Amino acid sequence: MSIPLFLKNIKNNTLLLLVFVALMSIYLAVIIYIYDPSGVGAMVDMMSILPATLVNAMGFGTIDSGLTGFIASLFYGFLIYLFPMVYCIILANRLVAKWVYEGSFTSLLCTPNSRIKIIVTQGIYLLASIAVLFTVLFLVGYGMSEQFFPGMLEVKVFLKLNLGACLMTMTIGMFCFFFSCLFNSTKPALFFGALIPIGFFVLNTLSKLSERTAFLGKFSLYNAFDGLAIVNGQANITLIIGGFAIFIGVLFVAAVGVFSLKRLPV
Repeated sequence: MSIPLFLKNIKNNTLLLLVFVALMSIYLAVIIYIYDPSGVGAMVDMMSILPATLVNAMGFGTIDSGLTGFIASLFYGFLIYLFPMVYCIILANRLVAKWVYEGSFTSLLCTPNSRIKIIVTQGIYLLASIAVLFTVLFLVGYGMSEQFFPGMLEVKVFLKLNLGACLMTMTIGMFCFFFSCLFNSTKPALFFGALIPIGFFVLNTLSKLSERTAFLGKFSLYNAFDGLAIVNGQANITLIIGGFAIFIGVLFVAAVGVFSLKRLPV
């Protein structure tokens, strides 16, 4: 890994990371703030005003009464797919395809760093920034819960939620990274890099509409992560983590492979 390049990535992309950290942290803080320990009747009543299909599609059909389950229902049921996906699409394109398209990678190759060392550094930065995002979310969730509802958050379960969501996002990030490494132009890299995660998101959303569309979830990577199932102990978190870790490794190696073999524009 190239430390100077990694530091340059931090300088160039910190603002992007801070925007998504702020948006997701605020949303998580608000969800915890509005939690009512006496019950979720008011929230259920509010959801009943909305069309049932919309509520189900957003993953709000079932709202758990416990604090951890409440967070899992409203934060880890819809938003956790959407915002991190957009972050991965933007960042993966900025780390590779944009540099190649603008000719910046040509100057990097003039340094003592090899092509593989450079692209590995870019991939590590992508994974590291996602890890930072979810570390902050865990700290915000834990801090807000202890501030307003001390002792009510199941910390170990909340940690599992964050870890699973983090690895799921890293997997999506590696899909975007692969296509950013595959193409020399930002347009096809963005198109195909966005097509896969958005396709997963649409299939996962449609699968929640009714029993007739439930089968669509089998074709979505997002279907492997179910926040409420993790909270209720109905999901094998070890299997989820292991599956995502394998995907991340395979996609990372594939991305490095295609980038090391392709011809770069001069």
